[in-house]
Amino acid sequence: MGWGAGLVAGVLAAWAVGGTPPAPPAAQAPGQPFPWHTTPQPGEALTALPAPDALTAEAAPAPAAPAVMDLCGLGRLSLPGGAATDEDSDALDALPAPVGREPLAQARQALLARLHGGDASARVAGLLLDKPVLDDETARQAWAEALLQQARASQSAVALAWAEEACAYLPDGSACRLGLVRERLRLEPDNAHHWAALADEDPGAADEAWRGLLHAGRWQESPQALLVATQAALPRELPGYLRQALGVAVRTRAAALPAPGEGFVQERCREPQPGRQQECDKLARMLVDHGDSVHALSQAAQLAELAAWPREQVAAITHELQALTRPGAQWAPDPQQPLSCASADGWQRHVADVAQLGELGALRAHRTDAPGGP
Repeated sequence: MGWGAGLVAGVLAAWAVGGTPPAPPAAQAPGQPFPWHTTPQPGEALTALPAPDALTAEAAPAPAAPAVMDLCGLGRLSLPGGAATDEDSDALDALPAPVGREPLAQARQALLARLHGGDASARVAGLLLDKPVLDDETARQAWAEALLQQARASQSAVALAWAEEACAYLPDGSACRLGLVRERLRLEPDNAHHWAALADEDPGAADEAWRGLLHAGRWQESPQALLVATQAALPRELPGYLRQALGVAVRTRAAALPAPGEGFVQERCREPQPGRQQECDKLARMLVDHGDSVHALSQAAQLAELAAWPREQVAAITHELQALTRPGAQWAPDPQQPLSCASADGWQRHVADVAQLGELGALRAHRTDAPGGP
């Protein structure tokens, strides 16, 4: 039995402690991992899983109507009145521990075990998610050294960029970061993102970095690569609401990683040098056509203005950037049922799009598919 199936069995056992589930149906519907989960037909009364006894031990003087949470992969759960969460809170906090925090913690530990047992890139991802939280300098330095070792062994520019965080815990952080950038350039000399990073880390290499930028054919920073890698490591049988919760946590972790700078390119494009406007025009077009991130599109808008593009073209880039970053432009859970299959399935489509198209491509595809068109 795989660990995902074992986690499902653990959730079932937890419910056996908290309360007796309804009798299972005669036949289990395909794709329903929990034998007592049934989908109500139109006009049929909702059958909810029982809440653990601890949740109903203290009777409230005037109990509110119970909230119903739809958990993708588990079913519908009746919660005490007032337990529902609002749009800004974590929906898992409203769940009893046996179906909320406990299986989520088990799934996270199992994910870490799979990552730590994978190839070097997977081990880098596992270390990023397993960073020591205590203020222990020795533990942090050991973590940093392990992260750098695995990143260098991976021969992956993405993993090397992830490892930059480790440099903050070593005696010479600047030399550490510069060494990682040089390794990234060796692997991907056509990636403008690395050349911009070189200029940020070593001002003495500014001319070399500028030449590299002008010869690069793409800007690829892969801001969602950690999310894609960790979601791919999860087993298919893991309940959708747990897969989604883990993914959102990883996305938050990825947002805390060091971000690429943009000052060097803008400074160069402001310099009144012969031919500079044409060079910046070339970079702006490369960012628009071959960039993979919202950050790249933001840089493109600034460079297009510095390169004296027509006002309507600059406005078009700015308009697209605003449209792609407005609330609702990318995946968000259903505010009424944030852990339902509608939310989890939308999450899976979002991850699949990011894996295939990159962050910017996925946002553009979502905007094209949205009601009202582009």
